[in-house]
Amino acid sequence: MNLNQKSHHALFVIIIFALLTGSCNQISFNDSALESTSVLVQTIPPATLTAISAAAESSQTPVPEPMGLPWTSVEGLKLDFWYVWDLDRPGTGMNVIVDRFNQENEWGIVVNPVDQGLVLDPLDSLETAFEAGLVPHLLLSDAPAIVSWYQDGLTLDLKPFLDDPAAGLSVKEQKDYYSGIFDGFHIGESIIPGLPFSQAIQVIYYNHSWAGELGYSSPPNTAKDLQNQACSAAGDRELSESSLVQATGILLSPEAANITSAIYAYDGNFLDPEGDEYLFSTPEIQQIAEDWQGLLRDGCGMTFYTYPNPLSSELAFEYFNQRKTLMMVGSSQMMSYVNPGANQTGRADQWEMIPFLGPEGNKAVSSEIQSIVIFNTSPEEELASWLFLKYLTSPEVQAEWAQYSRYYPTRKSSMRLLRDFRVENPHWSQGLNLLQYSTGIPLDPTWNTVKLAVGDAFEGILIDGTLDVEQQLAELDQLAAELREYSR
Repeated sequence: MNLNQKSHHALFVIIIFALLTGSCNQISFNDSALESTSVLVQTIPPATLTAISAAAESSQTPVPEPMGLPWTSVEGLKLDFWYVWDLDRPGTGMNVIVDRFNQENEWGIVVNPVDQGLVLDPLDSLETAFEAGLVPHLLLSDAPAIVSWYQDGLTLDLKPFLDDPAAGLSVKEQKDYYSGIFDGFHIGESIIPGLPFSQAIQVIYYNHSWAGELGYSSPPNTAKDLQNQACSAAGDRELSESSLVQATGILLSPEAANITSAIYAYDGNFLDPEGDEYLFSTPEIQQIAEDWQGLLRDGCGMTFYTYPNPLSSELAFEYFNQRKTLMMVGSSQMMSYVNPGANQTGRADQWEMIPFLGPEGNKAVSSEIQSIVIFNTSPEEELASWLFLKYLTSPEVQAEWAQYSRYYPTRKSSMRLLRDFRVENPHWSQGLNLLQYSTGIPLDPTWNTVKLAVGDAFEGILIDGTLDVEQQLAELDQLAAELREYSR
């Protein structure tokens, strides 16, 4: 090797050594990032390092700023979080979830949880607070009202937060939501006024043991099957000694949540094709009304209505528990009220939840969704609110809330965290199979008013079997149009 070759070799070694030591000086290890965290996910600012280029030039990608703000802008902020739940106590439920965030989040954000469900009409109470200029930073509530809050300028479009490269959700994380629910949380093509947090489904409770005594080895598969089994139970006097006299086949409630489940099962809809108006005078909805009328007229069913008397729902479950009805409609949230007594074998009846059924065997359950919104405040507080919302809607927190509240998650990956809970709660777990038939209530600001009109109309149809169904539904269309216009 000549002198020039040796000089070049020495120079090359010096350059490489300088590059390596220079790169090392740029990398600082954060010991806190190496510490173990709880099972609940923390949101950590993403940072990436580029490799040394072919030209031996070192570079480092800066830490992205979320929503154009420095991460330090959210440090120490205090947030008010309102939620509608009337069972919480210190050290339980949502309080535990919020306390953990306050203790573990790296920015020192402090969230103050306030249960707004401790009043007779939580939604009315919220509206009164808004009119007085009192708003939280975040709110967890039933979904239909969130559109009107956005249209009134109270809340944010969450799509910019979702798609933010620094603090948003990846495409994979967004697809983790049940598509039928997440896709429904849009205004127009792109505005997302809130994120779905949890859900309850409207189902039919079914006494499997009693049906077996009547000769049925499986639940009904069509609306006609349901009618046959209901009429068998209503006429059950000699076939089953353990059934009670004056038994009925099915308890029907004309609440809008049940009517919408039936509409979806009958392959119908109650919004016109453009989604601008309600439309109840359709062949599918008329068929539902006539089929339900027929069940009552033939003595195969009875009716109850929980609004405005919620105690009637508890009475309905007493009928179900005492074998006074083979089936009843109701929310999955009420399954804790199911406690059938011993039959003639000395064992408790076996029961399950089944979907609403259509004439051709279509299956459907309507989903009542609880969603989270962020209110207009300051950019820094809005970002802090998003970081808490992201934590709150994580699969881990959804799984924790499901175990406490018995609501169903809205993210599929929560299921892997609920394996033991599903084994210990087989009826709750069985309801998971019905989520595939779930359709959310449309995000329409007038639905909370119109649904009461739907319940009243169907209550009249069921109580008075002589009413002209077609005329009643036409009048419901007119009333719904008036209510929608009034609410605009």
